[in-house]
Amino acid sequence: MSLFLPAVEQGLIYGLMALGVYISFRVLAFPDLSVDGTFPLGAAVAATLIISGWDPFLASLVAAGAGMVAGAFTGILSTKFRIQGLLAGVLTMIMLYSINLRVMGRPNLPLLGRPSALSTAVEALGLPRTWGLVVVAALLVLGIKLILDLFFHTELGSAMRATGDNPHMVQAFGVNPETMVILGLALANGLVALSGALVAQYSG
Repeated sequence: MSLFLPAVEQGLIYGLMALGVYISFRVLAFPDLSVDGTFPLGAAVAATLIISGWDPFLASLVAAGAGMVAGAFTGILSTKFRIQGLLAGVLTMIMLYSINLRVMGRPNLPLLGRPSALSTAVEALGLPRTWGLVVVAALLVLGIKLILDLFFHTELGSAMRATGDNPHMVQAFGVNPETMVILGLALANGLVALSGALVAQYSG
């Protein structure tokens, strides 16, 4: 049991990254490799802010925002500068390698002994530490999954899904497919960066 619960906790946290990758690869049909850079970007931003005294919840949200900016940048490279999607993701990933080091200021930032967003939520809910993290992580992932399901049934979400299936048809209905790609990649990389932020806090 001592090995099973931590494995489930980590699997749920990485599930957020899986949701982000699903949006880019399956919904948008976009081969986005920038997730290799936005995952550590989220970790770097969250770790830096927490060490600076920020609340772990706010640090995680800012990390997700940083990932959204990076994802939107990939979309802009692909749509506005006509760079092939795979190459645009690689370029963003390479740039983020240096940016991540710049954000942290050094190769490693230890978070041992510092509060994390998940552990703070466990304490606030009064749950036992043994299985409380699993419950909180599961609620977080299920909540985000439910929000995504609701979003993809809205007009904007349906346009985003249709862009991945047939961008020419979407354009015929007056929707700009380039805007949908940029928004979708921002959303996907925001989730990936949030996952990176939570993994950094969980691992210390």
